[in-house]
Amino acid sequence: MQYTKSMIDQVFLIRKIVPAPARAHVKLTNPALLDLLVDLYREVEDLLLRDLIRQLMSMAGPAWITRLQTNYEMQESSKKEEHQPHQQVYRGHTIAAATPSIPSVTQTPAAVREKTVIYRGHTVALSH
Repeated sequence: MQYTKSMIDQVFLIRKIVPAPARAHVKLTNPALLDLLVDLYREVEDLLLRDLIRQLMSMAGPAWITRLQTNYEMQESSKKEEHQPHQQVYRGHTIAAATPSIPSVTQTPAAVREKTVIYRGHTVALSH
C-alpha cells in the first residue's frame, strides 16, 4: 500500500500513543500494519488511540473502515489462525517455524557424551 504524507504522520502519532508491547510492531515497514491496527483498535479502550486509528483507516479507504466496524473479519481471521501452522516473519519473509522436538527418554551412550548449546538461535551439538 502506498502511504500518503498525512497517513505517515498519523502512523507516527499512533506509535507515540500505542501501549509498549505493541509499539515495536507499529512501523511503516511492517507489511501487516493496518491489520495490526485493526486488531489493536478492538483491544484498546483508549478513546484517543481509537480515534487516531479510525482516522487512519478512513484515509486508507472504505474497505478498511468496514473492517473496523464488522466482527465478521475478526471471526474469519481467528478461524484461519487455528488452521495455519505457526509462521515467523523475519524482514518481510514468512518462514514456517519449526516446533521443538521432545528428546527421547532413553539415550544412547553417544548422545550422552554430546552437549547441546544454542548458538545464534540454532542448537549445536558439542562432542567431549
